Amino acid sequence: MVRQRVRIRFSKSGNLKYIGHKDLLRTFESLFRRVRLPIAMSNGFHPKIKMSLPSALALGIEGFDEVLELELNDSIGQIESSVLIADLNRSSVNGLNFLSARLLNETERKGQLESSVFEMIIPEHLCKELAIDINNFLSQKSILISKTKTPTKKVDVRHAVTNIKFQPESGLLQVEVISQEGPEAGVRELLTALNLDKEYFQTIFPKRIKCNLINESQNNSHPN
Repeated sequence: MVRQRVRIRFSKSGNLKYIGHKDLLRTFESLFRRVRLPIAMSNGFHPKIKMSLPSALALGIEGFDEVLELELNDSIGQIESSVLIADLNRSSVNGLNFLSARLLNETERKGQLESSVFEMIIPEHLCKELAIDINNFLSQKSILISKTKTPTKKVDVRHAVTNIKFQPESGLLQVEVISQEGPEAGVRELLTALNLDKEYFQTIFPKRIKCNLINESQNNSHPN
């Protein structure tokens, strides 16, 4: 029997945004034990749960459309997605909500992030200047920004941003950033390119509202 693979969409918000990736994985493990979900394990002396996240969130950023993939033990029957989501939410912790689950086809590859959509509210006193900086940003072909933790590495933020929308009246800024090999452009590098780096986690608190996966729209058109 081919093992079932499940792709789950979830949100991580509130105080839970302050836990790191490894702590989040441990939270998942504890939750799966509580609901007695038969997750497949790796082989070897130190078996681990077969689960993966296509993209880890930076510490302090809320995510409202995150992706988790699980491989289930082949000893169980066909699971019901709605029942799985209900069981997980019933036993979950504050700030961790499960939104949907989909059984993956045998031919579907492990999820790979194509792009992320981030959203943030810009303080009113910065909106006028930001509108000008966005126009300047869009007029450039390339904008190289050093990574904060590894200044020797630079990323082309302009190349990474495929869509940017700004509403000066409300201060709502929405940006789509593509995933790429090597050092990736994150929210911090984007804000640096827009002259807003000093506002990061001071007056501007980004959140990820969408994770787009490669080929997911095509796969969704052929349900199980």
